[in-house]
Amino acid sequence: MSNLIPSPGSSPSLAVPAEASTGPTTWVQVQDLGTAAAGGGDEIHLGEIWRALRRRKRLVALTATTVILLAAAITVHQRLFSPTYQGSFDLLIADPVGSDNQNGGAGSPGGGNEVFARLALNSGSNQDLPTLIEVLRSSLLISPVASSFGLEPGDLASRLTITPGGARAAQAQGVLKVALTGRDPEAAAKELEALSQAYLRYSLQQRQEQLTEGLSFLDRQAPQLQTKLNQVQAELANFRETHNQLEPDTEGAALKTRILSLEEAKGELQAERSRLTAVQAGIRSGRLTAQGFQEAVSTGPSVSGNGTSTRGGGLSITGTGQALLEQLAQLEQKLAEARGRYTSSSSTVQGLQARRDALAERVKGSQLEAVQAALSLNAERIATNRRQIAALTSTFQLQPALIKQYQALQQRLSIAQENLAGFLSTRETFQLELAQRTVPWRVIAPPQVNPKPVKPSVPRNLALGVFVGLAAGAAAGLLRDRLDHVYRSPGDVKDELQEPLLGHIPHIPLFRGVREDRRFLLDELDRSSAPAGVAASSNGLPAMERYQRFFYQEAFRNLFTSLRFLNTGRPLRSIALTSSLPAEGKSLVNVLLAKTLSEMGQRVLLVDADLRKPQLHTRLGLDNLLGLSNLLSGDAPHWQPLLQSVPGHPTWQVITAGRRAPDPARLLSSTRMKELIEQFANSGQFDLILYDTPPVLGLADSALVAEHLDGLMLLVSLERVDRRLPREAIGRIRSAGVPLLGLVTNAVKQESQDLSAYGYGRYGYGRYGYGRYGYGRYGYAGYDYQTAAAYYTEADVETDADATGTKAPTGQPVSGRPTREPSLAGSPTSSAPPTSRRPSLRRLGRRLIQWIDH
Repeated sequence: MSNLIPSPGSSPSLAVPAEASTGPTTWVQVQDLGTAAAGGGDEIHLGEIWRALRRRKRLVALTATTVILLAAAITVHQRLFSPTYQGSFDLLIADPVGSDNQNGGAGSPGGGNEVFARLALNSGSNQDLPTLIEVLRSSLLISPVASSFGLEPGDLASRLTITPGGARAAQAQGVLKVALTGRDPEAAAKELEALSQAYLRYSLQQRQEQLTEGLSFLDRQAPQLQTKLNQVQAELANFRETHNQLEPDTEGAALKTRILSLEEAKGELQAERSRLTAVQAGIRSGRLTAQGFQEAVSTGPSVSGNGTSTRGGGLSITGTGQALLEQLAQLEQKLAEARGRYTSSSSTVQGLQARRDALAERVKGSQLEAVQAALSLNAERIATNRRQIAALTSTFQLQPALIKQYQALQQRLSIAQENLAGFLSTRETFQLELAQRTVPWRVIAPPQVNPKPVKPSVPRNLALGVFVGLAAGAAAGLLRDRLDHVYRSPGDVKDELQEPLLGHIPHIPLFRGVREDRRFLLDELDRSSAPAGVAASSNGLPAMERYQRFFYQEAFRNLFTSLRFLNTGRPLRSIALTSSLPAEGKSLVNVLLAKTLSEMGQRVLLVDADLRKPQLHTRLGLDNLLGLSNLLSGDAPHWQPLLQSVPGHPTWQVITAGRRAPDPARLLSSTRMKELIEQFANSGQFDLILYDTPPVLGLADSALVAEHLDGLMLLVSLERVDRRLPREAIGRIRSAGVPLLGLVTNAVKQESQDLSAYGYGRYGYGRYGYGRYGYGRYGYAGYDYQTAAAYYTEADVETDADATGTKAPTGQPVSGRPTREPSLAGSPTSSAPPTSRRPSLRRLGRRLIQWIDH
């Protein structure tokens, strides 16, 4: 199951070693994988979602394609075998021309009778379209139609749709669009025709019933209105008899006119009295002569021929008074003439003077009597005028109440008359409409069925299928990514961590159980590298081991090539390999890398810097009495005596970890460690120095060692380590200031079982060679594993031929024995019949899951 790390059943533990718990060891707590996230918190990161969808793009595409194809298949099946057709007709339920469209214009007289018609028909001012639609879809109307076609009312109602508004104007509330769906267009057309006739009959029936009920209502209301009208008329006649007035408002206006006339006469009388008072004062003072008195009297009211005032002024000159005035005027004339002839002492003048004075006294007395009589008459007239005004005013003050009462009676009478007239008119209209048989509703668009199916809608279903497919694909991808916390491919590691990919170690079944069994690995590797035919068994296992050895050697050669091209100015001398967790295979990778480089002629020093759980001495069969811990603690002053050569590899030397120290972190962070690293690098004895370090998470040992090296490589196990741990490890390395050279991926599970998987398609130029993980994109070393496999196969054939003494053409059997293509699963390919090689459903399912995950 595993490659360079333990099987999934033996998950790595991060517990503190018992032997290291006694000292002041530096440990770092690793976050819980179930709660800690690389992004932190429970926030949703769109970038993470997008990367998850990209990782699961095959699952997303497969799910979306399946859903879309399923939707298309269902649509095509429904379209061919069970299409749904739709027909409709438009029903006019209101009068589009009349002023009031309610009730379809039936039974709705115009003018003031509209209210009575509504009361009689028990209808409002607006149509209740939702209620009407429910009635039209009810079993009351649908049952007869359904029975005529042998259908259930519920089935017909489920296929029936009624909506307000026509085909061109959705605001046309007076039009109902009736639509019906069905599998048979001819049957749907007949059903629509039957529904339209049923609705028209229903409208006529409802109209007749409403008119009949309305007419009955009007017949019951008419006597009551007539009685009320008679009652109001009797009250009006009683009012007129009681108050002796026909029209209180008209008679009140006449009273107001008379009062105003008396007020005007009163003013004239008061003015005449003032004038008479002035005349009286002038007569008494002597300022008013006879001529002046006559003029003063003449300015008053006009006097008739007999000397009386035509306007009733009260002051007039009688015949006697007129004669006296004329005599006085004559005497004054004579006196004036005498004074002109005679002196004032003459008897003539004095006689005339005496006569004039005597006559003036008589005139004055007569004048005063006349003025006094006029004043008395004026006073009587003013008093009479006031009495008349008071009486009329008292009568006029009663008129407003009478007018109000009269107007109320008139209004009641008018309403009663209008109500009675309206009811009589409405009743006549209802009688006329009841005699008619005109259908109130109209079918303005005849029943027609669309020859093209409306269901399923191909564009709608495909659009819905695409939408649901994409949503389902995204959901499946996110769910799979949520449940699958491991990396599946080197490209996934590269895209996720955004770090250079130095190399990829393919799955080699030869190394299964190396760590668990604590096997001496070097002996197995040397045995697998023996010449063909020397250690070959009957089942061909050594040849398979050599085949697997060939591939891991090429992988590590590519890794070494990537390291060489990382820094062309100064070659890398000291590097370390670490991992996120224990048991990811870093020690085995170090051993295989050192062995491969040694076989390439490189001088390699492998230092076991894992002072807590050293593994190199077990893998290489070396003793661990003295090692790095002894050098750091001062027990061994020089490092050259501690060098141990690996048997069969003269250019490969090892410094083991030595005895376990109580505080490895203190030793690795000491100045002595820095000096040793510099001495190893500057000695000139080694081309490359590899350090095997503990995991970077949970321990500080790797960072303490790597801060003095040229760089650090991080091993990431595919399909094993949680995605968040390598990211945390990189963050820990960056925070410690250690140069990270790049990533090395390790395939835990077997990725393919055929030779082509290691050719151009997967590990050759196309994927892990120059095209994707070689020079072109992710790494520096590219190698064509398919070509190499061909070379290896030919070499193997030639070797077998040399061993048997016969040389066969390439790809042909040797000595009558067919060549067998080795399988990376650890067993050769059998020559079973074709039927036995057919993959089972379970195997196909596994391959499908592997294809989806990768």
